[in-house]
Amino acid sequence: MSVLATSSPCTPHLPLGNDLGEQEIPEHHEILECWNWLSFHRNWGQLADESLQAIAASLHLLTVEPGTEIYQRDQNAIGLYLLKWGTVELYRPSPVGKTHICYRGAGDLFGYVPLVEAAHPTYRAGAITVTKSAIWFLKQADFHHLLRIHADLQSLINGQLIEDLEHFTWRISWEQERIQGLQRYIHPIALHPTLRGQSKVAQKLAQQAEAATQDLNAVVLQGAVGTGKTFLAGYIHFRSGLVHSPFAELDCAQLPRDAAGVVDSEALFGNDAGQPGLIELLERGTLLIDNVHLLPGNDRDRLITYLKTGRLTRNRTAGQGTTTETPGVSWARLILASPQKQVFAGVQTHLIKLSTLLQRKDDIPEFSQYFLEQFCQEQNRPLLHLNQGDLRRLISYAYPGNLGELAEILHRAVLMTPLDQTIIPEQVLWSVESAKNAFRVDLLNQFPWLRQFLLSPWWPQRLWIGMMLVFIPVTIVGFVGPQTREANLLLNFFWAWWWPGYLFFFAFVSRVWCAVCPFMITGEWLRTLSLWIWPRQLRPWPTQWLNRWGAWFLFLGFVLIYLWEHLWDLPHRAYLSAWLLLIITAGAVLGSLIYERRLWCRYLCPIGGMNGMFAKLSMVEVRSAQQVCGSQCQTFGCYQRSGSKTPSFQDGFMLDVLI
Repeated sequence: MSVLATSSPCTPHLPLGNDLGEQEIPEHHEILECWNWLSFHRNWGQLADESLQAIAASLHLLTVEPGTEIYQRDQNAIGLYLLKWGTVELYRPSPVGKTHICYRGAGDLFGYVPLVEAAHPTYRAGAITVTKSAIWFLKQADFHHLLRIHADLQSLINGQLIEDLEHFTWRISWEQERIQGLQRYIHPIALHPTLRGQSKVAQKLAQQAEAATQDLNAVVLQGAVGTGKTFLAGYIHFRSGLVHSPFAELDCAQLPRDAAGVVDSEALFGNDAGQPGLIELLERGTLLIDNVHLLPGNDRDRLITYLKTGRLTRNRTAGQGTTTETPGVSWARLILASPQKQVFAGVQTHLIKLSTLLQRKDDIPEFSQYFLEQFCQEQNRPLLHLNQGDLRRLISYAYPGNLGELAEILHRAVLMTPLDQTIIPEQVLWSVESAKNAFRVDLLNQFPWLRQFLLSPWWPQRLWIGMMLVFIPVTIVGFVGPQTREANLLLNFFWAWWWPGYLFFFAFVSRVWCAVCPFMITGEWLRTLSLWIWPRQLRPWPTQWLNRWGAWFLFLGFVLIYLWEHLWDLPHRAYLSAWLLLIITAGAVLGSLIYERRLWCRYLCPIGGMNGMFAKLSMVEVRSAQQVCGSQCQTFGCYQRSGSKTPSFQDGFMLDVLI
């Protein structure tokens, strides 16, 4: 917005940067044109020709663009202004925003009051152009000189003062009533509000909001409680060029109801007893009407009429009928919000649908950071941070109250976090728990060292070396060592210790053995070696065949092992037990050399099949945090890390214990 006048007592600064004091005296044809224009004006034409000629010779013509501030309140008066054509608004700042006083049209005089009142040499109101305008400017010194010489000019100014005094007296009285009526509905908006979020939903919302700021058509917001309807309405209000006008909010759910349960809309429309409604009181600005679906049909029709024509109808307080038309016209912009879809027939509107926070999981980290900055600043404390566990917990929650609930959770967390801490403790987020996790404890959060270990090189690659250092010697001992149960290390280790312990630990560690299984390790190592010697493309899984026959293969393998164990006394013959280990290892190696990933482990290993069945009894499980993986994961690293579906325990995984 450009400024035409400054507070200094010098001449005004023109839009083109020329100093009025340096302008040349108007030429004869310009003076003649001004004189002709003044002589035909209803007020200025009453002056004598001598006065008109003197005034015309003293005026300087300015061409001003829309939105140019001519002068501001409390600035030193430097002269008066006569509007040749265009529209200028006089306004004053107030507790409810920029207050409209009146419009000035062609031939109207403004900015002269401080010049005739020596006790108040400053402007009492501001003036701004509404449309492109041509304005004649008369400097203060020239004005006083003309007053001393031409008495009829003094009479004209006195008459103008009387008219303005009557209008200003009424306006001050109305403004007091207006401020009192608006106080409970005025809603503050953030300075330079910004729409947050980088998700596709947030980007679409930003585009729709930006389109709504390009005009002053009504806006229809559809969104559940807590989705940010008030903030978005304030954003549209600010960006629509109405920032100096008030922004008010009315929630129809809080309006009184009659005996039949019908909402009383008197606060919105006023009544014919002289009580103005909120739309009239607002005059200009933005009004957010929340839960508009609660209004009865006749009130919705009145809203549609107002949106089409700008005219209001008040509620009738006595007699027949329900409404009466008021002669007033309002310029307030309406934003109509509801959790349900609303249609206003025949009205040009911007329809914006606000998604729930459950549909905007990608934006939770950014929203959380914003709320923490805001609440920490309010509490005058250093900025708090969320660790990965807290962030996963926030992302996993469903948020029935949407953004409003997230803000309340973080506000409570800031209040409950001790002043000497910079990280929000997990305990203060006790309310953020999904129904699925109600009786679960995430061991990765309870024991941070466990997550570090699972993400370290020790898990599982370095453990593979230790496992093979045990597996290879034990298998060799089965062939070359004593064959009796009492003397052979393989028989004791495999049947007396590993097998019972393996079954026992199913209840505690589930299928953790599969991550360090020596059969799988042998297959992985030999496949890597073979690909180095003979680079080739491994075959994909024959998934359909395996899904159909894989379970039968597992069943047959169990039957053969069972028969072998009982017919040839497998637990008491070391070399047979060693052959069993080699046969299973051979199956893993063949599957790894031919097919990609771990076909043997997934479909054909008899021990792995038994693992899958008994693991369902385990109190510990490794699982993905669906909300985290769905909103933040783009690489599928947990799936691709080792070419199998073995989880990598990144941030999207949980190691839970059922309590």
